[in-house]
Amino acid sequence: MRSVERLQLAEAEIITLGAFDKADLESWKVSIAVVDDAGVLLSFRKMDGSSNSSVQTAIDKARSSAVTRRPTKFFEEMVAQGRLGASMIDGVFPIEGGLPIVVNGEVVGGVGVSGLKSELDIEVVQAGLDALSKIHASWA
Repeated sequence: MRSVERLQLAEAEIITLGAFDKADLESWKVSIAVVDDAGVLLSFRKMDGSSNSSVQTAIDKARSSAVTRRPTKFFEEMVAQGRLGASMIDGVFPIEGGLPIVVNGEVVGGVGVSGLKSELDIEVVQAGLDALSKIHASWA
């Protein structure tokens, strides 16, 4: 297996398809976005029947997780605790549904899902990451 320094399109597609399969299995209609560590979109799917508003939200969640190197829920919790300034940090999208993609302890990208309640969006995100970790054991 090769060592990974950057998220490649093939890995981004595996994440997207893993997330898509989970959403499809549950009959959930979502948008799924995967970005590299700079927040540049690598892979995207908008499921039939998903809302148009879910498109940019999924991209923003993925980008936020990649560039801040934190789950979007981290910032959602800060805002909920009254730290409203957290929502004004450049690149932050403070709604659960985005996770960083971590390889050997290093953030190489982010994945975001939108279209459901946040606690379900994150299940779809995790399914995408799980699909990749089945292929690359060092990916979390």
